[in-house]
Amino acid sequence: MVYALLKAVHLFGVVLLVGNVIVTLVWKLGADRTGEPSVIAFGQRLVTLTDWWFTLGGVVLILIGGFGAAWVAGLDPFGVYWLFWGQVLFIISGLLWALILIPAQIRQARQANRFATTGLIPADYWRDARRWTWWGILAIVPLLGAIWIMIAKPTAVPAEPTDRLNRGKQEQIPRAWTVSTGLDGEHRGATAAYPTSIHLNESHLD
Repeated sequence: MVYALLKAVHLFGVVLLVGNVIVTLVWKLGADRTGEPSVIAFGQRLVTLTDWWFTLGGVVLILIGGFGAAWVAGLDPFGVYWLFWGQVLFIISGLLWALILIPAQIRQARQANRFATTGLIPADYWRDARRWTWWGILAIVPLLGAIWIMIAKPTAVPAEPTDRLNRGKQEQIPRAWTVSTGLDGEHRGATAAYPTSIHLNESHLD
């Protein structure tokens, strides 16, 4: 029950994070296309607001639910192949946001505060908007890759062919010991046979 709850928290965080960064990109592009300073400034304020509530909130839920579920399940978050690479992609996306997108976003927010009253959109805003858009699209790619890894759960060692696996399992099936008895129920000894096999010693009928 605890594992299921933590996994639900993790998935809810993924929905908040990925859903917000994609939708925010779409409606910010729509606001910029209007060319209206008041609309663009309002859209830029919403970018900052939704990032605090949904992007950052989603990251917190992902970390709590993900590491918590791994701990409950007895998994090493840094030792399991798919968990490790899922985190690597997550970190790559986070670095793109921290080093490129957030600084550009802060500059746009400051510019929006000014042109919301003056009505004049500077060229610097459009340059940062283009940078934010393209790097934002690039930052989404690792997140989508992380989602695929968490679902597919690939391993470092390729899976063996099915027939080979089945053959290996058959070779490891232990032989069961069945008791040999006469028809009168008297114990006659034990013989090795495959499971469910029965050995009847009828020599007493001779």
